[in-house]
Amino acid sequence: MRVTDYNAIADTYDRRYSEEDYDGIERALVDFVADMPRDVLEVGCGTGHWLQALSAMRFRVVGVDVSQRMLSKAKSKLEIGRLVRGCAEHLPFSNDTFERIFCINAHHHFLDKQLFVAEARRVLKSGGKMFLAGLDPHSGTDRWWIYDYFETALELDRERYPSCEQLRRWMEEAGFTNIETAEVMHSPGDVAAREALEKNLLARDQLSSLAMLTEREYDAGLRRIRKALEADAALRLFADLRVYATYGVVP
Repeated sequence: MRVTDYNAIADTYDRRYSEEDYDGIERALVDFVADMPRDVLEVGCGTGHWLQALSAMRFRVVGVDVSQRMLSKAKSKLEIGRLVRGCAEHLPFSNDTFERIFCINAHHHFLDKQLFVAEARRVLKSGGKMFLAGLDPHSGTDRWWIYDYFETALELDRERYPSCEQLRRWMEEAGFTNIETAEVMHSPGDVAAREALEKNLLARDQLSSLAMLTEREYDAGLRRIRKALEADAALRLFADLRVYATYGVVP
């Protein structure tokens, strides 16, 4: 599996939060912690966007990420909370430590996703809950200009994203109960291809689905867009994506 170098894109990563609407995910996360758990862990916390939101609500938060550069960005945002460098497959915490674990748009980067699910079960207390949010490119319901013009992108995403069905199976095998999946965000939209090129909206450091591509694959996709634009000056790039959250409870 190809791996995204998040140290290399940490400086520009947060642009997505000003340019895209993540309200659906935020509402789902707030609902997830509505009963005010004390100890909350985010795995794959990146630059700390979601930790910052919960910290402002006075939750006691901990974030773990493998990228030191991303953690440095997160540190500048947190007034309270703790950040730990570590990998999802071997969480650096004792058994029965947390009441909630969440992971947003990150679990597809983990090298052993099933082992991460087992690790999450290990460090959750009895009655603890997990919330995993991400795309499901196996569903066949999404459309994305990346998949339209960059030939290997969909194949690569299907390799690294487990389906929601697979996540539920892994959670059941790890001992979670009350497992369910819900759509938490639907983002249809489009942008003029010319504007996207001129404003550098197709930059590789903004989307891991582009960052995963080789230089050759990425350049070939840009050429396809430019060629299509020559044939249609009003060309628009379409996206119609859904984010799903899969939940489970430790008995």
